[in-house]
Amino acid sequence: LKVLTQISKCLSDPLSMATLNRIEKLTGIDDSHSEYLQLLKYHPGQYYVRHHDYIEFQEHRAEGVRILTVFLYLNDVEVGGATDFPELNITVTPQKGRLLLWPSVLNEAPNLIDERTDHQALQVEKGVKFGANAWIHMRDYKEPHERGCA
Repeated sequence: LKVLTQISKCLSDPLSMATLNRIEKLTGIDDSHSEYLQLLKYHPGQYYVRHHDYIEFQEHRAEGVRILTVFLYLNDVEVGGATDFPELNITVTPQKGRLLLWPSVLNEAPNLIDERTDHQALQVEKGVKFGANAWIHMRDYKEPHERGCA
């Protein structure tokens, strides 16, 4: 019960709710399609290996696949910690207030992965990196999860 109370407090946090509201306005996609924010903290030496945010089995779930990823940089990092997209030859340096938005799927086939958006969090060399992820699904994500149907 204590864990559920803490989760409920986090979900109703005014800053969290305001952030999700701004993402909704930016994308034009209702907040119900968004997963809850995931906060990240990387210390020196930490990184996240190359991966893709598309999850194939979600195609057959009520919420559908992740169609967009929103990544927010919450601070400046002294050295390192960039987000790298090897297939696109793009590397984005962390900067407080910067927001990245990228698709997980193809416009012409929105259930198919867009392989170009494989990405990785490069190693933090000095300082700490704080960030937040929001993943946006094809359909309502929150209602099926609240009913335990996801």
